[in-house]
Amino acid sequence: MPDYATLKAIHVGCVAASLAGFVFRYLLMLADSRLLAARALRVLPHVVDTLLLASALAMVWQLSLNPLRVPWLGAKILALLAYIVLGALALRRGRSRRARALAGLAAILVFAYIVAVALTKSAYGLFAG
Repeated sequence: MPDYATLKAIHVGCVAASLAGFVFRYLLMLADSRLLAARALRVLPHVVDTLLLASALAMVWQLSLNPLRVPWLGAKILALLAYIVLGALALRRGRSRRARALAGLAAILVFAYIVAVALTKSAYGLFAG
């Protein structure tokens, strides 16, 4: 297994790639572009997100962290679930274009919260005191 520094570098790179990919697909959705149906845009996010999750699990394993006992980690996991639901609503499942647009903005805000929690190691994110 790679060392922690390598896992963290992979994780951070995947975080950036995941957000960039989501924002790109979100903008394509807003533009009602047919590119959104391209095979690469349907497959690549799953590859990136799988690497992102695998690196996160490996870091949690190496550090022996328990999300039930580490509040900031539990908060990240709950926020991740919210991000997944909002992302699905934004890109596919939203009933109207307006609903998809709002879900996309909310997903980006939740993503920012997840990053803030990761940086501060506090469930309060940027409001950590």
